[in-house]
Amino acid sequence: MAKLLVLSLAETTSNPTQGYAVIAKNLENNNWVIIPTLPKELLKNNEVYAWDIFAVTEADLRRVIDNRSDIYEVDTDSYRPYMVSPPIKSYEERKRILEDLSNDTITELTTSSSWVGVLRKPQISNLLFAKRKEDNFNYDVGMTFYWECRLDFSDSNGTKWRYKVAPGVAVKDMRFKAYWRDLMISRSDTFEVSKQKWINYMKENDTYLLIEFYPNSYYGQIAVISGVITIKNT
Repeated sequence: MAKLLVLSLAETTSNPTQGYAVIAKNLENNNWVIIPTLPKELLKNNEVYAWDIFAVTEADLRRVIDNRSDIYEVDTDSYRPYMVSPPIKSYEERKRILEDLSNDTITELTTSSSWVGVLRKPQISNLLFAKRKEDNFNYDVGMTFYWECRLDFSDSNGTKWRYKVAPGVAVKDMRFKAYWRDLMISRSDTFEVSKQKWINYMKENDTYLLIEFYPNSYYGQIAVISGVITIKNT
């Protein structure tokens, strides 16, 4: 049994049976846990949500053979996951946790042996959000999977990830993407103003990006943002 401090609920694919990709810290051994495809049926236990950001979920885990380390799936043979501690509400406690986990530079993250890391105080310059895969047979504008979200940013040294596909780094954070999806569907004319307000808010307060890495044949590995966490200064 593992007690998991949940730090990310990210999108998986367009498959409606899959819930979230989960990234958490195992509080018993301090290791990262990546659950790439948590089935939607395991999001709740007896109609009560079992996973939430900064909450602690108890679950049985089974290691998965993968080309990344720390990949697991939830084992439900004898036990279903459930939330044992509600989400931490204290800004000070959230910041303490993130400060302990985070690094100042992209170099520190890319040279780490882990496939997960946290970057503190990114210098965010732009946010891009637009429809994608509109020619797919199952295209659904209401699903975050069919929207492209990217943050363009650098670390405290001015270093940034540069990929050929588009500026910035792709964002998988489900709640972050859902916010912008809903805005674009209901009031797209306010996007530019809202975007600048968000960028200013992230700059003026304590922002952390939970970075997840994937193997890539061209770059060796590519970074995605699986969690965007901004803590308001008090």
